[in-house]
Amino acid sequence: MAQGQGDLIQTTIETLRGMGLTLYEARAYLALLQKSPSHGNDISRRSGVPGPKIYETLNRMTVKGLVSTLNTDPQLYTPLPYLEFLKLKKREFESAAAILEVNLRKVALSPPDTALWQLTDYEALLAKARDLLDDAAETVLISMWPEEGWALEDHLAAADRRGVSVISLQYGPQMITVGKVFPHLQSKTIHERHSGELTMVVDQRTGLFMGRPKGGEWNGLWTNNPGVVRLMTNYIRHDIYSNKLIHRFEGIVKAEFGEELEGLINLETDD
Repeated sequence: MAQGQGDLIQTTIETLRGMGLTLYEARAYLALLQKSPSHGNDISRRSGVPGPKIYETLNRMTVKGLVSTLNTDPQLYTPLPYLEFLKLKKREFESAAAILEVNLRKVALSPPDTALWQLTDYEALLAKARDLLDDAAETVLISMWPEEGWALEDHLAAADRRGVSVISLQYGPQMITVGKVFPHLQSKTIHERHSGELTMVVDQRTGLFMGRPKGGEWNGLWTNNPGVVRLMTNYIRHDIYSNKLIHRFEGIVKAEFGEELEGLINLETDD
């Protein structure tokens, strides 16, 4: 559904306020973008800024470089072009970010080694996975399904081109051919128990897990806790070990444990 004009204006005003403008400044700036040059009374009428406040607002905006005046009677105002406004705000943001990066580094405590961050949104989890892959310097160990593999393929390939060792265990019949790939055995039980899971370890220092329980919502975590990272690493490696053995001796394994490996998977009935 297309955004209505009223909603568009309101959203734009709120965003401008988030960039440091007051409510009156945001309204006056939008009114000037829509019609300029304009005199104060016209800007007041079209923006909704009260008459007693409009000149105070315009004078403040002039000092900030958001509007300029024309030497006319009555005095006319014209806005800073919006592309120039965006460049100005970008420079202000970058300058503030540079100052904060230095100052916060001095005042913030070092992050704990046991840090663990939870995420509950699918796109947020994928975005974090991409960030971790983009920062990978040595190794990537990952267990994934095709849907998540396709979403991360470009970032896995970029890591591989940088010389990062990419090793993956992949569920499903379709696989992403990046680095060293190990196929996971296909079975009904595997789909039921592990559908929608992704586990990843980067440079043996950071781990990420995401999954969606049947009928539930996506959730996950990423961590630099050494114990949890080691647990994730061993989980993926041992799953690869098991699948290498099963693929190498599939006939023997299925004869012993059944076509769906039910005798191997079901611990309650194991002899």
